[in-house]
Amino acid sequence: MRVLIIEQEKTIRQSLFHLMENHKDFEVFSAPSFQEGLSLFQTMPFDIVLCGDRLPDGDGLEMLKELVKKNPKIISVLMTVHGDELLREKAMRAGIRGYLEKPFDLKQLEEAIGFKPF
Repeated sequence: MRVLIIEQEKTIRQSLFHLMENHKDFEVFSAPSFQEGLSLFQTMPFDIVLCGDRLPDGDGLEMLKELVKKNPKIISVLMTVHGDELLREKAMRAGIRGYLEKPFDLKQLEEAIGFKPF
């Protein structure tokens, strides 16, 4: 499975990258911005996309909405530091599968992607 992590915070992006790449069935890619994430998504298919809600050059929710439109089967997860119920509702209405409030633990990540790979 190909995993794309789009997150502006370097430590979170790197931590998720290392966690996911340790799984034998995952091929992991990461990007720090909307444009870089979109560029990667356009060059290859992904099965899972984890995206921060605030990116330096765009909105993570809008990013995931576009990616879900392009591939409704992807496992999409929005990550945020804001416990905003309205944001959660918008994400779910847009077809985004998971919503994680930072900091989150391994169990929450597994629940958001819908299976236990770790």
